Amino acid sequence: MKKIDLMPTHENIIETIKNDTTGRNNYIYNFVKMLNTQSDSWSIAIDGKWGTGKTFFVKQCKLVIDYLNDEQIDDSEKEEILKTVDREKRECLSEIKYKTAYFDAWKNDSELDPIVVLSESIASVNYNMSSIIEKKAKEAGKKLIKIAIKEIAKIDIKDILELFDKKEDPEEKFKETLSSLIADNERLVIFVDELDRCRPSYAVELLERVQHFFDNEKITFVFSVNLFELRNTIKKFYGANFDGDRYLDRFFDVIIPIPDPDLKYYYQKLDSSPTETNSKLNKFCLNVAKEFNFSLRELNHFLSRTHTAVNNVIFSKNFNQNLWPTDRNCEVLLSTCVIPYLIALKMSDSKSFNSLINGKDGENFITFLGQNREFNRMISAPDSSEAKKAAEKIYEGIFIQNSNDEVISISKKLYIEQPNNWRNFIFEIISLVSKYSNYQDSY
Repeated sequence: MKKIDLMPTHENIIETIKNDTTGRNNYIYNFVKMLNTQSDSWSIAIDGKWGTGKTFFVKQCKLVIDYLNDEQIDDSEKEEILKTVDREKRECLSEIKYKTAYFDAWKNDSELDPIVVLSESIASVNYNMSSIIEKKAKEAGKKLIKIAIKEIAKIDIKDILELFDKKEDPEEKFKETLSSLIADNERLVIFVDELDRCRPSYAVELLERVQHFFDNEKITFVFSVNLFELRNTIKKFYGANFDGDRYLDRFFDVIIPIPDPDLKYYYQKLDSSPTETNSKLNKFCLNVAKEFNFSLRELNHFLSRTHTAVNNVIFSKNFNQNLWPTDRNCEVLLSTCVIPYLIALKMSDSKSFNSLINGKDGENFITFLGQNREFNRMISAPDSSEAKKAAEKIYEGIFIQNSNDEVISISKKLYIEQPNNWRNFIFEIISLVSKYSNYQDSY
């Protein structure tokens, strides 16, 4: 049983660019093009809520920049990636030589001063090609770390590094050494990820360190952040009445909302079972995901839970809507349309989920089903008004449970016998540990 989630590994980054899995390739190239226009020191925020694929996006950008600029990279996939950039764009994106560094702030969140680990990431970049210059760059990198440790963070580590002249200003010395790492025809792009997940004190200190020590005309910082959460982090540090927006405005020259992924295209890439019934389920699930504005991560979790819950119900029979007995039609209808909606609602709003299943508020459920094309087709409703009436009957018969009716007519071809019993069927399936649960990989 594999997770649907795509981890941002090197292999997955390559595959998602080659296949344009999220439909964001054009945004990647446009972002790199924007970097080519920059001079002076820049700080950019890629803003998006958790689970929207920010890490994937910045790692995709980094990979494209590296492949465009580093001739020493010998990777069998390099040419395949560069083929996704047409020649005109490739020439435009190669006007300036770039070096990149990736820094996971959350992974490095510790008691150690952030300037030390950030300096280490920068010093580890392969800056130059010739052996003589490379040797000088390595020496400058060691010097950079030395200044960060001994003179800025003031960490007393015996016998690791030599002390510099105490009369020099540590900040100026650090900036001078940092600048020496970057050739005149180069720029350094530093991608900082997961800052919004760090401890408030660490996040604030890292931002302050970047502002004071890394304001170099040849450096661009790209922060992938959830600005809403980062504002909350800042307020936890400075107090609830602190103006987090104006504070962050000091650090970010540009804020770019991460482009929405093409969920339909992404879903098609995941779908490996295009049978008639699975197609109905997948189309409905995609509509549900859009209704709840799911992020990529939430979509993956939603798909995993839904397919685990209903696949055995659906695929245990050869689905033919016109030939099946009514009770089996009902099973498929509930598994294909009603249960996915309930799983999504439970993920996004447990309070609304409880109100729905307890018969207190089914308005959004009824409206969604009434307007949904897949539901309309499954019940053979002539129009949306009839589909909405059918949705009302399903909701009242299964969740309100104040009717003594043994049979509820949903449409000319479909009716529900003993509707109160279907409530238990739905709850059992949603539990994901029912006799119907399917733990085999669906994708």
